[in-house]
Amino acid sequence: MDLAPEATLLHRDDRPALFGESGVRDALSDILDEACARGATHVHLDPDGAALRVRMRIGGRLTEVLRVSRGIDLHFERPGVSVATLEGRVVLHLAQGDERCLPLEMLGMAPALARSLGSVTRGLALVAGPAQSGRSTTLAALLGLRDAGTHNMLSAATAAEMRAVLRQDPDAILIESLADREMVALALRAAEAGHLVLGGVDASDAVGAILKLRSLRADPFMLASTLKVVLAQRLVKRLCGACRHPVQAQGSTSALLGFDAGTVVYAPEGCPSCDKGFIGQTAVFEAVQADAALRRLINDNGDGAIIARHAFLNAPNLGSAARTLVREGLTTAEEAVRISRG
Repeated sequence: MDLAPEATLLHRDDRPALFGESGVRDALSDILDEACARGATHVHLDPDGAALRVRMRIGGRLTEVLRVSRGIDLHFERPGVSVATLEGRVVLHLAQGDERCLPLEMLGMAPALARSLGSVTRGLALVAGPAQSGRSTTLAALLGLRDAGTHNMLSAATAAEMRAVLRQDPDAILIESLADREMVALALRAAEAGHLVLGGVDASDAVGAILKLRSLRADPFMLASTLKVVLAQRLVKRLCGACRHPVQAQGSTSALLGFDAGTVVYAPEGCPSCDKGFIGQTAVFEAVQADAALRRLINDNGDGAIIARHAFLNAPNLGSAARTLVREGLTTAEEAVRISRG
């Protein structure tokens, strides 16, 4: 289903272009990926002469983002997407709450980190964050890295469900919230047995997630031996690349972010392709990879500050990651300050 060469983006932002010079094998799939990434609820495909006008409903309003050849093949099947047609018009309804179609990079994760997470096939992987941080979406995306045809992927919300799941020969188990001692013990036991356990933790950062499990009396040796990675995340508003404009960071903001005086950042403007200068949200991530030194610290009940010092020797924490997004023009300095303050 190649896209015709004349197809062009009407409004460009900092994402890689959807359609390169040689076209894309599956244009409609890419349109849907972009719609998911922008937080759209519907995609409208309307005939307009020799082209189809592509509009996405984002934040309640329709925004035209693309025109494509009317020769595009609209026969497809994709989970979570329903189709309605009327007199040549097509509306794609994107199911809300089922966001496993989102690749990790589209959530805002660096490609290198996303690739490394794809190689985690057993043990314990944690995702930390408070309510409304996007934690559940990331957990679902991590589960979606496994091939559903060759992996038995199950979820559990209670200890009783977890025991039942462990009798079903699972490859991967998703636990939305590790919130009590019994559930933590069962998760560690499952990870020790060779299952992949993806667990959500209500904690402010990655090290906080480790300390939270410790407070729930997680066995130090089992936690140290099974832990593979801990992610923590927040959501920030994403600047529209079509209308953002450069400004100098204000003195107080520069000081809070550690920027030099006069550092150029970006501010929202507002245009037909966005909502007051913003297009949806993007996630800010920090990741703690479990190495031998970290395992020793966990096993020995090391102090949280010492764990953090080792964990972020060569990796950005949430505040640093947010500052990078500001420098790249993906979000505002004010959003980074909000993240840095926790």
